[in-house]
Amino acid sequence: MERKRLGDEDRGHGDGAMSRGHAWLEVGYLLGPGFRLLFTDRTGGVSEPPYDEMNLAFHTGDDPSKVAKNRAILARWIGLGDSRMIYPQQVHGLSVAWLEGTSVRSVTMDEEVLRGKDGLISTESGLALSVLTADCVPLALAYPERGIVAVLHAGWRGTIGDIASIACRLIEERTGAKASEARAVMGPCIGPCCYEVDKGRAEQFVEKYPDGNVVFRHGGAWSLDLKQANIVNLKRCGIEESAIHLVGGCTCCEPRYYSFRRDGITGRQGAFLWREEKVR
Repeated sequence: MERKRLGDEDRGHGDGAMSRGHAWLEVGYLLGPGFRLLFTDRTGGVSEPPYDEMNLAFHTGDDPSKVAKNRAILARWIGLGDSRMIYPQQVHGLSVAWLEGTSVRSVTMDEEVLRGKDGLISTESGLALSVLTADCVPLALAYPERGIVAVLHAGWRGTIGDIASIACRLIEERTGAKASEARAVMGPCIGPCCYEVDKGRAEQFVEKYPDGNVVFRHGGAWSLDLKQANIVNLKRCGIEESAIHLVGGCTCCEPRYYSFRRDGITGRQGAFLWREEKVR
């Protein structure tokens, strides 16, 4: 089965994103009934240039009051309270937090459980797990028969360090669920068209993915395909290729997205994954 790629024609499928005035990608249907998955872009918020408009990150230099307003706008739009929107403190690392029970009820932006985390996992319904990006890969996992969700931040470090397999192993250790039960969606990120790297980093990826079609040479430059590398990671975990979906375009090419590679000083868009009701 050919892996499905979604583009502009799929925006707002089934969930009314376009009718509410946004072109945000809503693609929870790819994960199964009861799952919601939203990839925002830079539209719909109150931040001013160079963060215009929907910057969701406090660490970028944007006015914190505007970031807070953007997060509140998004929470209302999703229909969950602010306390049910979980933002990890990402560090381009490989640490993943499991959120349930008391850790969910007590978590805030400054809680230790979120500090230094680049992935979140939960079985709680009505809890929107998130990662923020401006070129890195936002990766969502769901286990439809188990009600498990995970959202991961995979830049080049998270990709070559294989944060996907770390999450899948943790899920199996905690629940017994096999990666073969999962479905995966990767959202907008920088493409190989724009992601040039030096020879040293290219060689790292060649060593990690010798047959993965991940590294490309264009004249004297090297470029990486982070989505393809994460596809290899997911398949190595045991996820079927037919259960892996790619949505959105290149964040560096498309001005609707924030891109650190393109702009330097800029905001962050988000990936938000939650389960509306318990999956049995």
